[in-house]
Amino acid sequence: METKRGHTVVVGYGDVGRSIVLELVDAGVEFTVVDKNEDALLGQGFDYVVGDGASEEVLGRAGIASASTVIIALNTDTDTIFATLVARTLAPDAIILARANAPICGKIYRAGADYVASLSIVVGQMIAKLAISKQKEDVVMLYEGIVIEKYHVKKGSSFAGKTLKELDLRSKVGCTVIAIEQDGKTVIDLYGNTVVEADSILAIVGDREQIRKFEEYEHAQPESPEKIIIGKIGELFR
Repeated sequence: METKRGHTVVVGYGDVGRSIVLELVDAGVEFTVVDKNEDALLGQGFDYVVGDGASEEVLGRAGIASASTVIIALNTDTDTIFATLVARTLAPDAIILARANAPICGKIYRAGADYVASLSIVVGQMIAKLAISKQKEDVVMLYEGIVIEKYHVKKGSSFAGKTLKELDLRSKVGCTVIAIEQDGKTVIDLYGNTVVEADSILAIVGDREQIRKFEEYEHAQPESPEKIIIGKIGELFR
């Protein structure tokens, strides 16, 4: 199987997994499905790997090491926790989205998930929309106070010209950038060396407090050379 750089891996092809796949197909996103039931996967027209979604060997065959997004939609929370642990180990820079049946979201977060949703077909569709960043609203409420917010990186912003690794938003403020829109195009294949350009739109996910810290973090960063030059020019006209 050919490994695709920046593709999505969907672990689990039950009711939620199928609703996610429909959204990904509709959006034209490249993806691979992992599930134990080969009969459910045959003839569906997408790439798949048959096996245990918590197996390093199986996830490796699905190309998880080069995936930008991993969506875990397994039937039991125990399997979800193990799959999340393995996925985070194999794909440390990927965005991991998981579904939970019981109120144990904290355990799945600690296993390495970036976002955990409760069980339902609607939530399955929402997770897929989150992964492909097709939301049009500036702020989209998700689950347990988690929101997606679009943030405009203006010219002269301290974020402009820096890589996601340099900003280190996940450890600094808890937010995660899931997509960047630039010149009308949305990019979801994000890595540590992805550069945040001026006049781009970041789609970030986090709770309200993390979003607030994100905005404060931008203002606390050293000003960009462009902003300093603009400020100096402005002083000449005072």
